[in-house]
Amino acid sequence: MHQISHRTPRPSEHGFTLVEIVVATFIATMLITAVVIAYSTLVSGRQSASSGDVVIGSAAMQNFYSTNGTTLSYVPTAPSAAARFAAGSVRDEFYDDIRHASAIFCLARNDLNTVRPSSIAVSSDFQGRAVDTPEAFREVLAAAYPDAGTIFQSYRGTSSATNGTIYVLEPSSSSTSLTVRATYDIDLTPVTSLVSGTYASVRRYALDKDGAIVVTHYYDVFYPSSSATITFNPLFVAFERKARDTVVEGDSIDRLKMAAGRPFYFIWWPDPSMPELNARSWITYGSTDPRASYSAMGGRTAYFFVVPMMPAL
Repeated sequence: MHQISHRTPRPSEHGFTLVEIVVATFIATMLITAVVIAYSTLVSGRQSASSGDVVIGSAAMQNFYSTNGTTLSYVPTAPSAAARFAAGSVRDEFYDDIRHASAIFCLARNDLNTVRPSSIAVSSDFQGRAVDTPEAFREVLAAAYPDAGTIFQSYRGTSSATNGTIYVLEPSSSSTSLTVRATYDIDLTPVTSLVSGTYASVRRYALDKDGAIVVTHYYDVFYPSSSATITFNPLFVAFERKARDTVVEGDSIDRLKMAAGRPFYFIWWPDPSMPELNARSWITYGSTDPRASYSAMGGRTAYFFVVPMMPAL
């Protein structure tokens, strides 16, 4: 074994090794990145420091938050760092729900949603795998809760509806009922007072320890605009099984028959870090290109999800 000579310089007398340089560079890079992020947050905070009262009406107040009155106070104005952090919390909860889900169904609506059950009754010969479209689930829900038949619109592929609801189901121990793990409502409410614009909110509803359906997570943000109504859709795009392309039904339907295995969705939520909801797409796609169904959503939000309809399969 080689002996180290007493004349060998001490480590402090050496230059930096390649490993040390790489580590130092990495640390410096991380430090610079942290400074940039912090600066960006501070700038965003200055831009989004404002908040105010938003009049959404008594019906929406009661429906959204089970609260009396007509006016919400301290609603963050877009772009908002605070609302962005709240949106991140809702997104994380959504990912966790997907991880435990047996099926997920996205329904389109323009009206307020009053159907947020913890279970959905079905017949004893119910075949879950046959419910592989939003419309099929809407019919199942309407059979148990008739109001759902009028609240939710029938759609395939995309819908022009301004609002939507996501039902997250989880495995059920009963052969005659489906268990709803959580319900997510996405609402974009036109506002004309005190300032014209759009009040956007995403809310998660689930059972509490007392057996009541309550809001467990939510975020909201106000987008000022000269127009009270800003189009932000489609909220959902439902991709059907590719096997269905044997039947020709028109480009708007056929171009979305792409699911080689299980059906899936594209989902968009309003982004509090964006200053407005307006479309930002400058690209036109051909009529057979699936992107033609959602070209207007390009660049509008970072809250974009690709979700299987039946994660458990």
